Amino acid sequence: MHKHIITVPLQGGKVNPNPQFQDALKQVGLDPGKVLQEVQDEVKKYKYPIQKVELEVAQGTYVVKIHTPPVGDLLLKLLGRDTGARSSRDETIGNISLRQLVEIAELKRDELKSKTLKAAVKQLVSTCKAMGIAIDGKPAGEVLKEIDMGKYDEYFKP
Repeated sequence: MHKHIITVPLQGGKVNPNPQFQDALKQVGLDPGKVLQEVQDEVKKYKYPIQKVELEVAQGTYVVKIHTPPVGDLLLKLLGRDTGARSSRDETIGNISLRQLVEIAELKRDELKSKTLKAAVKQLVSTCKAMGIAIDGKPAGEVLKEIDMGKYDEYFKP
């Protein structure tokens, strides 16, 4: 089965249909109006920035693939910062909630390749530690230990 990848044009994080995109949809037998509506509906679900949107098209069906920026960039955006700490041991650049980390972990789970949500969150906590970001007012290393002890298991239930 041959798949076509069609990149959805974006402008300012919003779908910006152009004639070339609509022609590409017609060439693979898709209704541009219907596809655009579905893509826009998918994009609206994201409260985090979107980097790229693609359509994987195969035999008249398609899947909308939404790509968000790397985890570090998402964390910095949440904090309104451009860079992480120069020395994460000596400097804290901001504070993020564990709930926000869980949301990002769910959003990025496929890219993180983690088997469980808990493992994905632990990856993000480690990223916070390296960047000098506190979690719920605590150093990331301390939160990592608390996760291992089971303190936050209610966050990881399906």
